[in-house]
Amino acid sequence: MKPFDEILAAIDWSRMAVPQPDGYDTDAILALAGSGASPLRPAPYQRRPPEGSHAFCGGMVAVRAGPERGLGSASMVPAALDHPHLDKAAALLARWPAAHAQFQRLVEAVHPYCDLAQVRLGQWAFGSSSHSHEADFGCILVTVDDPLGLAQALLHEMAHHKLRAMGVSVEVADRLIANPPDQRFDSPIRKDRTRPMTAVFHAQYSFMHVTALDLYMLKKADDPLEATKILMLLARNVIRMEAGYREIDVHLRTDSIGQTFVEPFMRWSRQVLDDGRAALDAHGYTLA
Repeated sequence: MKPFDEILAAIDWSRMAVPQPDGYDTDAILALAGSGASPLRPAPYQRRPPEGSHAFCGGMVAVRAGPERGLGSASMVPAALDHPHLDKAAALLARWPAAHAQFQRLVEAVHPYCDLAQVRLGQWAFGSSSHSHEADFGCILVTVDDPLGLAQALLHEMAHHKLRAMGVSVEVADRLIANPPDQRFDSPIRKDRTRPMTAVFHAQYSFMHVTALDLYMLKKADDPLEATKILMLLARNVIRMEAGYREIDVHLRTDSIGQTFVEPFMRWSRQVLDDGRAALDAHGYTLA
Protein backbone atom coordinates (compact mmCIF):
# COMPACT_ATOMS: atom_id res chain seq x y z
CA MET A 1 0.00 0.00 0.00
CA LYS A 2 1.13 3.55 -0.72
CA PRO A 3 2.35 5.76 2.14
CA PHE A 4 -0.43 7.66 3.92
CA ASP A 5 0.80 11.12 2.87
CA GLU A 6 0.91 10.04 -0.77
CA ILE A 7 -2.65 8.69 -0.56
CA LEU A 8 -3.83 11.88 1.12
CA ALA A 9 -2.24 14.12 -1.51
CA ALA A 10 -3.76 12.18 -4.43
CA ILE A 11 -7.40 12.39 -3.27
CA ASP A 12 -9.88 14.43 -5.27
CA TRP A 13 -11.68 15.95 -2.28
CA SER A 14 -14.51 17.25 -4.43
CA ARG A 15 -15.63 13.62 -4.82
CA MET A 16 -15.49 12.67 -1.16
CA ALA A 17 -18.64 14.30 0.24
CA VAL A 18 -21.34 12.14 -1.37
CA PRO A 19 -21.38 8.37 -2.15
CA GLN A 20 -20.05 8.01 -5.69
CA PRO A 21 -21.61 5.49 -8.10
CA ASP A 22 -18.14 4.39 -9.25
CA GLY A 23 -16.92 3.85 -5.67
CA TYR A 24 -14.16 6.47 -5.88
CA ASP A 25 -14.76 7.81 -2.38
CA THR A 26 -15.13 4.31 -0.93
CA ASP A 27 -11.72 3.33 -2.34
CA ALA A 28 -10.21 6.50 -0.89
CA ILE A 29 -11.77 5.98 2.57
CA LEU A 30 -10.48 2.41 2.73
CA ALA A 31 -7.03 3.56 1.65
CA LEU A 32 -6.98 6.25 4.34
CA ALA A 33 -8.25 3.93 7.07
CA GLY A 34 -5.95 1.09 6.06
CA SER A 35 -2.75 3.11 5.80
CA GLY A 36 -3.00 5.64 8.60
CA ALA A 37 -4.55 6.59 11.90
CA SER A 38 -7.28 9.03 12.89
CA PRO A 39 -7.36 11.15 16.07
CA LEU A 40 -8.86 8.34 18.19
CA ARG A 41 -7.75 5.30 16.14
CA PRO A 42 -4.02 4.84 16.70
CA ALA A 43 -3.43 1.97 14.24
CA PRO A 44 -4.33 1.37 10.59
CA TYR A 45 -7.55 -0.55 9.98
CA GLN A 46 -7.56 -4.18 8.87
CA ARG A 47 -10.89 -5.68 7.86
CA ARG A 48 -11.88 -9.00 9.39
CA PRO A 49 -13.96 -11.19 7.06
CA PRO A 50 -17.40 -12.36 8.21
CA GLU A 51 -17.02 -15.53 10.21
CA GLY A 52 -19.67 -18.16 10.79
CA SER A 53 -23.09 -18.05 9.20
CA HIS A 54 -24.34 -14.66 10.35
CA ALA A 55 -23.98 -11.97 7.72
CA PHE A 56 -26.22 -9.73 5.63
CA CYS A 57 -25.96 -7.28 2.72
CA GLY A 58 -25.12 -10.04 0.29
CA GLY A 59 -22.96 -11.81 2.86
CA MET A 60 -20.48 -8.91 2.97
CA VAL A 61 -21.30 -7.48 6.42
CA ALA A 62 -20.89 -9.63 9.52
CA VAL A 63 -23.51 -9.71 12.26
CA ARG A 64 -21.79 -10.16 15.62
CA ALA A 65 -23.02 -10.23 19.20
CA GLY A 66 -22.50 -6.96 21.01
CA PRO A 67 -21.66 -6.48 24.68
CA GLU A 68 -24.31 -6.11 27.35
CA ARG A 69 -25.23 -2.43 27.71
CA GLY A 70 -23.35 -1.72 24.50
CA LEU A 71 -25.84 1.07 23.82
CA GLY A 72 -25.71 2.30 27.40
CA SER A 73 -29.11 1.10 28.63
CA ALA A 74 -30.33 -2.05 30.33
CA SER A 75 -33.49 -1.83 28.19
CA MET A 76 -31.46 -2.31 25.00
CA VAL A 77 -30.47 -5.97 24.93
CA PRO A 78 -28.52 -8.00 22.36
CA ALA A 79 -30.81 -9.19 19.56
CA ALA A 80 -30.81 -12.41 17.55
CA LEU A 81 -28.02 -12.40 15.00
CA ASP A 82 -30.48 -13.51 12.33
CA HIS A 83 -33.09 -10.86 13.18
CA PRO A 84 -35.29 -10.45 10.07
CA HIS A 85 -35.17 -6.67 10.17
CA LEU A 86 -31.49 -6.72 9.17
CA ASP A 87 -32.36 -8.00 5.71
CA LYS A 88 -35.32 -5.62 5.50
CA ALA A 89 -33.06 -2.69 6.32
CA ALA A 90 -30.53 -3.85 3.73
CA ALA A 91 -33.29 -3.88 1.10
CA LEU A 92 -34.22 -0.32 2.10
CA LEU A 93 -30.59 0.76 1.81
CA ALA A 94 -30.49 -0.78 -1.66
CA ARG A 95 -33.02 1.83 -2.82
CA TRP A 96 -29.94 4.13 -2.89
CA PRO A 97 -27.54 1.90 -4.87
CA ALA A 98 -24.38 3.97 -4.37
CA ALA A 99 -24.87 4.16 -0.60
CA HIS A 100 -25.71 0.45 -0.36
CA ALA A 101 -22.56 -0.50 -2.27
CA GLN A 102 -20.52 1.78 -0.02
CA PHE A 103 -22.06 0.27 3.10
CA GLN A 104 -21.13 -3.24 1.95
CA ARG A 105 -17.48 -2.25 1.65
CA LEU A 106 -16.99 0.18 4.54
CA VAL A 107 -18.98 -1.54 7.27
CA GLU A 108 -17.37 -4.67 8.61
CA ALA A 109 -19.86 -5.70 11.29
CA VAL A 110 -23.18 -4.79 12.87
CA HIS A 111 -23.96 -5.57 16.51
CA PRO A 112 -27.78 -5.80 16.79
CA TYR A 113 -29.85 -4.87 19.84
CA CYS A 114 -33.55 -4.78 20.71
CA ASP A 115 -35.05 -1.85 22.56
CA LEU A 116 -37.60 -3.47 24.85
CA ALA A 117 -39.82 -0.38 24.77
CA GLN A 118 -39.89 -0.52 20.96
CA VAL A 119 -40.47 -4.27 20.90
CA ARG A 120 -43.77 -3.74 22.72
CA LEU A 121 -44.94 -1.40 19.94
CA GLY A 122 -44.68 -4.06 17.22
CA GLN A 123 -45.30 -2.60 13.75
CA TRP A 124 -45.58 0.85 15.34
CA ALA A 125 -41.95 0.78 16.51
CA PHE A 126 -40.32 3.95 15.25
CA GLY A 127 -36.68 4.92 14.85
CA SER A 128 -33.47 3.35 16.08
CA SER A 129 -30.69 3.98 18.59
CA SER A 130 -27.14 3.54 17.39
CA HIS A 131 -23.51 4.22 18.16
CA SER A 132 -20.08 3.62 16.72
CA HIS A 133 -16.57 4.04 18.07
CA GLU A 134 -13.77 5.72 16.17
CA ALA A 135 -11.27 3.15 17.43
CA ASP A 136 -13.39 0.35 15.94
CA PHE A 137 -13.67 1.44 12.31
CA GLY A 138 -16.45 -0.22 10.34
CA CYS A 139 -18.44 -1.54 13.32
CA ILE A 140 -21.92 -0.35 14.32
CA LEU A 141 -24.07 -0.98 17.42
CA VAL A 142 -27.75 -0.50 16.61
CA THR A 143 -31.32 -1.37 17.59
CA VAL A 144 -33.25 -3.36 15.00
CA ASP A 145 -36.90 -2.97 16.05
CA ASP A 146 -37.95 -0.70 13.16
CA PRO A 147 -36.56 -1.55 9.68
CA LEU A 148 -36.83 2.07 8.50
CA GLY A 149 -35.09 3.42 11.57
CA LEU A 150 -32.50 0.69 11.30
CA ALA A 151 -31.71 1.56 7.67
CA GLN A 152 -31.32 5.20 8.66
CA ALA A 153 -29.09 4.37 11.62
CA LEU A 154 -26.83 2.10 9.59
CA LEU A 155 -26.19 4.87 7.06
CA HIS A 156 -25.87 7.48 9.81
CA GLU A 157 -23.08 5.55 11.56
CA MET A 158 -21.36 4.71 8.26
CA ALA A 159 -21.14 8.45 7.54
CA HIS A 160 -19.52 9.01 10.95
CA HIS A 161 -16.92 6.36 10.09
CA LYS A 162 -16.23 8.04 6.75
CA LEU A 163 -15.67 11.44 8.29
CA ARG A 164 -13.39 10.03 10.98
CA ALA A 165 -11.28 8.25 8.38
CA MET A 166 -10.92 11.58 6.58
CA GLY A 167 -9.43 13.05 9.76
CA VAL A 168 -12.42 14.64 11.50
CA SER A 169 -13.30 13.38 14.98
CA VAL A 170 -16.22 14.68 16.99
CA GLU A 171 -14.05 16.93 19.17
CA VAL A 172 -10.99 17.62 17.01
CA ALA A 173 -9.85 17.48 13.38
CA ASP A 174 -6.53 16.69 11.75
CA ARG A 175 -7.70 18.27 8.48
CA LEU A 176 -10.69 19.73 6.60
CA ILE A 177 -12.21 21.70 9.53
CA ALA A 178 -10.17 24.61 10.90
CA ASN A 179 -12.44 26.06 13.61
CA PRO A 180 -10.69 26.00 17.01
CA PRO A 181 -12.07 23.21 19.21
CA ASP A 182 -12.91 25.63 22.01
CA GLN A 183 -15.39 27.54 19.84
CA ARG A 184 -18.99 26.43 20.35
CA PHE A 185 -21.93 26.42 17.93
CA ASP A 186 -25.55 25.28 17.75
CA SER A 187 -25.94 21.64 16.77
CA PRO A 188 -28.85 20.57 14.56
CA ILE A 189 -29.29 17.47 16.76
CA ARG A 190 -28.04 18.10 20.30
CA LYS A 191 -30.00 20.96 21.84
CA ASP A 192 -28.88 20.60 25.45
CA ARG A 193 -25.55 22.34 24.86
CA THR A 194 -23.45 23.98 22.17
CA ARG A 195 -20.82 21.88 20.41
CA PRO A 196 -17.46 22.36 18.64
CA MET A 197 -17.74 22.76 14.87
CA THR A 198 -16.36 19.24 14.36
CA ALA A 199 -19.35 17.82 16.27
CA VAL A 200 -21.80 20.09 14.44
CA PHE A 201 -20.39 18.98 11.10
CA HIS A 202 -20.50 15.30 12.13
CA ALA A 203 -24.19 15.68 12.94
CA GLN A 204 -24.90 17.48 9.68
CA TYR A 205 -22.85 15.13 7.51
CA SER A 206 -24.36 11.97 8.96
CA PHE A 207 -27.97 13.16 8.97
CA MET A 208 -27.73 14.57 5.45
CA HIS A 209 -26.95 11.00 4.37
CA VAL A 210 -30.06 9.93 6.29
CA THR A 211 -32.21 12.65 4.72
CA ALA A 212 -31.09 11.63 1.24
CA LEU A 213 -31.89 8.01 2.09
CA ASP A 214 -35.38 9.07 3.21
CA LEU A 215 -36.00 10.41 -0.31
CA TYR A 216 -34.71 7.25 -1.99
CA MET A 217 -36.84 5.10 0.30
CA LEU A 218 -39.92 7.25 -0.29
CA LYS A 219 -39.65 6.99 -4.08
CA LYS A 220 -40.02 3.22 -3.91
CA ALA A 221 -42.43 2.94 -0.99
CA ASP A 222 -45.50 0.98 -2.10
CA ASP A 223 -46.99 0.41 1.36
CA PRO A 224 -49.11 3.29 2.78
CA LEU A 225 -47.90 2.78 6.36
CA GLU A 226 -44.28 2.68 5.22
CA ALA A 227 -44.72 5.85 3.16
CA THR A 228 -46.35 7.65 6.10
CA LYS A 229 -43.52 6.74 8.43
CA ILE A 230 -40.90 7.84 5.89
CA LEU A 231 -42.65 11.18 5.45
CA MET A 232 -42.63 11.70 9.21
CA LEU A 233 -38.92 10.91 9.34
CA LEU A 234 -38.22 13.14 6.35
CA ALA A 235 -40.12 16.09 7.83
CA ARG A 236 -38.15 15.91 11.06
CA ASN A 237 -34.84 15.64 9.22
CA VAL A 238 -35.48 18.45 6.74
CA ILE A 239 -36.22 20.89 9.56
CA ARG A 240 -33.12 19.89 11.52
CA MET A 241 -30.82 19.83 8.51
CA GLU A 242 -31.95 23.23 7.27
CA ALA A 243 -30.95 24.66 10.66
CA GLY A 244 -27.61 22.86 10.51
CA TYR A 245 -27.03 24.07 6.95
CA ARG A 246 -27.44 27.68 8.08
CA GLU A 247 -25.11 27.24 11.06
CA ILE A 248 -22.37 25.66 8.94
CA ASP A 249 -22.80 28.15 6.10
CA VAL A 250 -22.14 31.04 8.47
CA HIS A 251 -19.54 29.64 10.86
CA LEU A 252 -17.55 26.79 9.28
CA ARG A 253 -13.87 27.46 8.66
CA THR A 254 -11.80 25.05 6.57
CA ASP A 255 -8.28 24.41 5.41
CA SER A 256 -7.51 24.31 1.68
CA ILE A 257 -8.67 20.74 1.07
CA GLY A 258 -11.62 21.29 3.38
CA GLN A 259 -12.98 23.98 1.10
CA THR A 260 -12.78 21.58 -1.85
CA PHE A 261 -14.64 18.99 0.22
CA VAL A 262 -17.29 21.23 1.78
CA GLU A 263 -18.44 23.16 -1.30
CA PRO A 264 -19.88 20.10 -3.12
CA PHE A 265 -21.27 18.81 0.16
CA MET A 266 -23.20 22.04 0.66
CA ARG A 267 -24.47 22.03 -2.95
CA TRP A 268 -25.67 18.45 -2.54
CA SER A 269 -27.23 19.30 0.81
CA ARG A 270 -29.15 22.22 -0.66
CA GLN A 271 -30.50 20.00 -3.43
CA VAL A 272 -31.52 17.24 -1.02
CA LEU A 273 -33.26 19.73 1.27
CA ASP A 274 -35.08 21.37 -1.64
CA ASP A 275 -36.14 17.94 -2.91
CA GLY A 276 -37.23 17.01 0.60
CA ARG A 277 -39.49 20.04 0.91
CA ALA A 278 -40.93 19.36 -2.55
CA ALA A 279 -41.70 15.75 -1.61
CA LEU A 280 -43.34 16.81 1.63
CA ASP A 281 -45.40 19.46 -0.15
CA ALA A 282 -46.53 16.89 -2.73
CA HIS A 283 -47.82 14.66 0.08
CA GLY A 284 -49.58 17.45 1.96
CA TYR A 285 -46.93 18.07 4.64
CA THR A 286 -46.42 21.81 5.10
CA LEU A 287 -43.31 22.89 7.00
CA ALA A 288 -42.84 26.32 8.56
